Amino acid sequence: MSGFEIILPNEQLLSIDVTNKEYYNYDFQSFSLVPLQQSASVLVSDNIKQKLFSHISEAKLIRQLANKGEKEYVAKFTEYAKEKLESGEWQLGIKRDTGENYAVLRDAATKKFKSNVILESKVIRDLGNLPELSAIQGQLANISEQIEHLNKVIGRVEQGQYNDRYAGFFSARQLVIEGLATINTNLRQELLVSAIRTNNDTIGKLMLVLNQDINDFLNLKTKKKDAKRIDGFLQNSIGYLNSSVQLNLVAYTALGEQKPLLASLVNYQSFIEQILLKKIDDSDRTVAWGIDNIHVGTDGKFSELSTDISSKITTLLEGIETGKIGDVENEKIETTDM
Repeated sequence: MSGFEIILPNEQLLSIDVTNKEYYNYDFQSFSLVPLQQSASVLVSDNIKQKLFSHISEAKLIRQLANKGEKEYVAKFTEYAKEKLESGEWQLGIKRDTGENYAVLRDAATKKFKSNVILESKVIRDLGNLPELSAIQGQLANISEQIEHLNKVIGRVEQGQYNDRYAGFFSARQLVIEGLATINTNLRQELLVSAIRTNNDTIGKLMLVLNQDINDFLNLKTKKKDAKRIDGFLQNSIGYLNSSVQLNLVAYTALGEQKPLLASLVNYQSFIEQILLKKIDDSDRTVAWGIDNIHVGTDGKFSELSTDISSKITTLLEGIETGKIGDVENEKIETTDM
């Protein structure tokens, strides 16, 4: 990664308003998860802030970033050693030729050895993939918005026999809201991991039922009445799948986990390419085109958005592989009400 920009948030941004009704949308038309994605993005910046300023100064941090992660070693003293150093009874060993201190404690008067010093390695890479994850937040937000637009061009038809597959989304969404709201980091991790597990189970079921419904929908032997019924299930399931994928992006962002987040995106992209953008028989027409063709007024948007989402995910992945993440040229840190 050649560069990145980190916006360090103020304290007011670090908690979500659990009374905000935008988080609890039950209109069954379009489940907007953009507010949750924004909250999760702020948590990434806060995690970076906590890791950075826990052991090095801001000035030294900037120098470390410029040097791309060179190691520094921080001395760890016992309380007894600290008292001796502060009183002047002990001192660090000094090299005669350079005058530099080194990791040995000696008696200030007699120069006799008193104790070794434990050195703890501190590397800017202790940040893990948080800088990269912070840098791709803009692209993730764009993909998330496109997924939401995809939901808006399809209709939702609630059917009782399918509701058990869809209920997992609402369960996982609530776990994510509670996970983002808690100030207990262990509880946050537990809630978000539970949300991801519930969500992945929902995603797997939806992908399976979608594949079957698509095959039935495209079967020429399917009666018109059945095709209309299947089409309702098909669009409903696609809507919940899209929302569930968005929810995983929120949860993994909040956890600061880049690779699982990318795995979730690639899984979704593969489904789009292999199922929704699959060619019908030997024609150039895709399943997504077929969905557009059934519904008056979508103007080919479903096929267009499916292709666009897949392309944006590819661009994001290629950017990560080449190190060109976030299109940021200069390495810098900006603070907001620190």
